[in-house]
Amino acid sequence: LDSTESSDLSLIKQVGGTKNLLKHDKTDKIKYSNNSTTMSSDPYNIARSILQKISCFLSAAGSLMIISDLLRNKSHRGKVRQRLILGISLCDTLTSTTWFFTNLFMPPIGNQTSCDVQGFFIQMGNNTNVLFMIALQIVYLLTIKYNWNETQIKKYEPHMVGFALFSGFGTGIAAWVMDLYNPSGWNCWITTYPSGCTQSFEINRGSSDLEATDCIRGDNAQIYQFAFFYAPLWAAVLFIIIVMCMIWKSVEKTERRSARKSFRSLESSLRSGRDMQASTSQPQLVLTPKVKKQCILYAMGFFVVWSFPTLVRFIQIIGGKPPAVFTPLAAFFIGSQGLWNSMIYFRPKYSALTEEKYWWQKVWTLVRSNFLFCFECKENSKSEANDAIPARATSTGSDSVRPGGGNSMEPGEGENFVPIVEAERPNIGSMRSSKTVRIVIHEDEEIQDVNENDV
Repeated sequence: LDSTESSDLSLIKQVGGTKNLLKHDKTDKIKYSNNSTTMSSDPYNIARSILQKISCFLSAAGSLMIISDLLRNKSHRGKVRQRLILGISLCDTLTSTTWFFTNLFMPPIGNQTSCDVQGFFIQMGNNTNVLFMIALQIVYLLTIKYNWNETQIKKYEPHMVGFALFSGFGTGIAAWVMDLYNPSGWNCWITTYPSGCTQSFEINRGSSDLEATDCIRGDNAQIYQFAFFYAPLWAAVLFIIIVMCMIWKSVEKTERRSARKSFRSLESSLRSGRDMQASTSQPQLVLTPKVKKQCILYAMGFFVVWSFPTLVRFIQIIGGKPPAVFTPLAAFFIGSQGLWNSMIYFRPKYSALTEEKYWWQKVWTLVRSNFLFCFECKENSKSEANDAIPARATSTGSDSVRPGGGNSMEPGEGENFVPIVEAERPNIGSMRSSKTVRIVIHEDEEIQDVNENDV
C-alpha cells in the first residue's frame, strides 16, 4: 500500500468505519491524490506503460483493418462467422482504445466519473468479446463436425449475439451501480478502494476482527471479479479446448474416410479398365482442413492474450506473489487481441501476395487497401484466392462440374474463400491446355483469361 491509501485506512478506523466516514461528507466524491496514480520510477512499471500502449495501438489498427475488409465485402457480411469476427473486432477496438488513453481516464487527469466510464468500457468490451469467441467456436463446430449450413446457423445467431451483448452490458452496468470501478494499477476496473481494505466476505468468514468493512468503494470486489469476468473467461478457455479436440477428431476421421473412399474408387476403376483421365483431371478441394486451421489459430490467439493475466490471477489466488516481469507481459498481451486476429484473418492474403518481395511490402499493401480505405488499390489477383478456391463451375456443354469434397463450404463463405468462381468451357472431356477458361473472381472485377493449368 502506498502512503495515501494507508492514510485513508487510518482515517476510516479513526472515525469508526466506512459508514461514519461517508456520513461525514456524503456529497464529496473520492479524491485520489497524485501519488496514488502517477507512474513510479520502477523499470517494470515504465516497461508496462510503454508495452501496453504499443500493443493497444497495433491491436486497434488490426481490428480496424478487419472491420474495413468485412464492411466493404457484401459476401462476407452475409455469413454468421464473419459477423461474429466483426463483433470481436468492434469490442477489441473499444477496449484497446480505452487502454491506450488510460491516463486520461484515471486520476490525477481524470476523476471518479471518467474512471467509471473506463471501467464500464473494459468490463463490457472484454466480457462480450469472450462470449463472441465462444459463439465463433460453436459456429466452427457446427460447420465442420455436424455439417450445418448457413441457414441452420442463422436461426441461432440472434440468441448467441443477444446473450453476449446482454451479459456484457448487464455486468458492466451492474458493476457501475455498485461502485466497483476504481483505479487498479494501470487502469480502472473492478477493485476495492483503498487497495487492501477488508471486504465484507472476509469479515463474515472470520478472517478479520473488524465488525464492518473499511472499504470506501468496491466492497466484495474480489467476488465480483470472478463472477463478472474470470469465471466466464476460464469457462470459455475450457470450452474452446473441448471444441478444438472435437473438431480435430472429426477432421481426422473425415480425412481417413475420404482416403479409403478414394482408394476404393481407384481400385475399382483399374479393375474395370475405365479411363481415369476425366475423373482425375479436376482438383478435389477439401476445404475442411483449411477451416479447421483458422479455427485453431483464432483459439490459440485467444489463449495467448489471456495467458499471463490468468497466470497472475492464479498465483494471487494461491497466496503467492507474481514475478515482477509478469506485470509488463500481462499488460502487453491483454491488449493485443486485435493484433493476433488480424494476423490470422489476413494470413491467406498475405501468403498470396507474390508481387511484393519483402514482408513489409506485403504488410503495407494490406494496410493500404484496408486500414486506409483505399478502394482503388489493386492487389495481386491471387491474393483473393486465399487458402483454396471452392469453384462453382458451369459449362456451356453437356458436362457440369463442381470441384469440392467432404464438408466444402458454399462459395463466398469466410475470409479464406473466393465468393464466386465461374468456369465456362465448351466440353470438359475435350478441353486441352491450349484452350482457356473464363474466370470471374468477383462480380465487380474484370474477367481474366487463364490457362487450364492455372485453374
